[in-house]
Amino acid sequence: MVSNVDAAAEELLTWGNHGPKWRAAVDACIAAAEGTGTIENARKAFLAAAKANGMLSGGSA
Repeated sequence: MVSNVDAAAEELLTWGNHGPKWRAAVDACIAAAEGTGTIENARKAFLAAAKANGMLSGGSA
């Protein structure tokens, strides 16, 4: 379970598939950590990347 932006960013770095949704999630996590983005945007981007990588079942958002 990922419970904060830093943990989400660390988790993303362990993934092998670095497609566009992964990149968007990394960027959103960095923005949230720097205060230029929101935690909600980072959450949504992380969930989209996880789903795109087959790591999330449909109803967990």
